Amino acid sequence: MGAQERLRGDIVDAAMNAVLADGLEAIRDRAAFERRRDEAGKRLFGEAMERLKLAEAILSAVADLKPQLEAPLMGWARGNLDDLRAQLAALVHPGFLRETPADALAQLPRYVKAMRLRAERAVRDPARDQARMLEIKPFADALAQAVEDGVAGSADWQALRWDLEELRVSMFAQELGARAGVSPKKLAQRLQALRG
Repeated sequence: MGAQERLRGDIVDAAMNAVLADGLEAIRDRAAFERRRDEAGKRLFGEAMERLKLAEAILSAVADLKPQLEAPLMGWARGNLDDLRAQLAALVHPGFLRETPADALAQLPRYVKAMRLRAERAVRDPARDQARMLEIKPFADALAQAVEDGVAGSADWQALRWDLEELRVSMFAQELGARAGVSPKKLAQRLQALRG
């Protein structure tokens, strides 16, 4: 299967996940199942078109970002740009359209735009970017460990994962606006609770 076919399949899977996200517990008999099936069939095309538009916006933003991830001089801001490449790989990977929750998927264009702004600034002032990067490193490391441990899919770890993206926006691209209530202190408290 080619990349385009996989992408189409992921868009349809993501649309189906959105259509079926709620209300499955109410299906208790054949009539309820048939009503739900018919409703899902009516909504699926519209949801798939929304996911297609979102995929186009995300992939366009990624195309704008990728040239920014190359250092102007060998070794210049390498750690900063490596961090951005790792962030991008975690956000946009084969299957991301299917696997990313709908509310987080809707924020991906903003997250990628924030990464582009960060990359531009990191090349100009790597030391400042490095200081901010060190503030978020414990959270990124904890999430990487959670993935290794096989617990990153839990609701609490996923909440921390998406709050980390909001923290990155607030630290590196404030002008794009981040969700209120996200700070290094609050994430540290949540991380401590997760580690229990």
